Amino acid sequence: MPVHDHPSDGVDVTVARGRIDIDGVGIAYQRFVGSPVAAPQDTPGAVNASAPTVVMLHEGLGSITQWRDLPEVLARRCGLDVIAYDRGGYGRSDPFPATYGDGFMTREALETLPAVLDGLGVARPILVGHSDGASIALIAVGMGAVAPLGVATIAPHTFIEDVCIDGIRSIDTQSERVIRGLARHHDDPRLAFERWRNVWLTAEFRDWDITALLGKIACPILVLQGDGDQYGTKAQVTTIVELVPNATGHILADCGHVAHRDQPALIADYLADFVSACAAPYPDADTAASASSAMTSGASIGPK
Repeated sequence: MPVHDHPSDGVDVTVARGRIDIDGVGIAYQRFVGSPVAAPQDTPGAVNASAPTVVMLHEGLGSITQWRDLPEVLARRCGLDVIAYDRGGYGRSDPFPATYGDGFMTREALETLPAVLDGLGVARPILVGHSDGASIALIAVGMGAVAPLGVATIAPHTFIEDVCIDGIRSIDTQSERVIRGLARHHDDPRLAFERWRNVWLTAEFRDWDITALLGKIACPILVLQGDGDQYGTKAQVTTIVELVPNATGHILADCGHVAHRDQPALIADYLADFVSACAAPYPDADTAASASSAMTSGASIGPK
């Protein structure tokens, strides 16, 4: 299902595809060029460093393509460049690492994400993360590895809930079907699935908890979660809103864990509005028309 953005808003968007080397691992990315100032032709992966840039971090079984057309919609509606990348072992990136330990999200947050931003010349990121990608973004900011203008999270994990483990065990009973479905998006779908499942179901990972980092986050935070999320409860949203000084949360009706699939237009509205607000103080960002304010399907938590 395509995202129904506002055809009267925004700018033309072009897409550049490439790979960058991060510690010997080839990381695939796509850059959706929505900024009016083009990057130098000899650096196709670079962005307009003076302008805010949206950087999207996918879920635990996700990839660039599983964002659907949301990156393009955000680039068009916000008038900013949007970068989505496949973490190692996902999508079209190199198949590394072969296994995950319980610190895999911290490693992505402290090592890979800053290297990707530096390698692509992103000085003013606005992070958008889904599920594991949302947690990675929160860790990176909470531990001071990245200083974004804002972070939008979709179905983030800040601690382990029984419903999440139960959900993973449920799809593990259908692992071969899941792996076949992932083959459309990943060069090595079995690696992507099995290392993710294996680490989440370890006894050690049940103690994983990043709530102590949340109070250290000063930038604006948006939290979106479906009311039917099979991997998390409202407690994830309320925890972030209670502990982060500048956080707002919304529970979305008729929506599961993959909110941009279940409620694509609503998610696009929330994200475009948030991104435009984060970018607005920076005169180098020639943002497009503001996003729709008709967001009546979500129950709000936190300051307006």
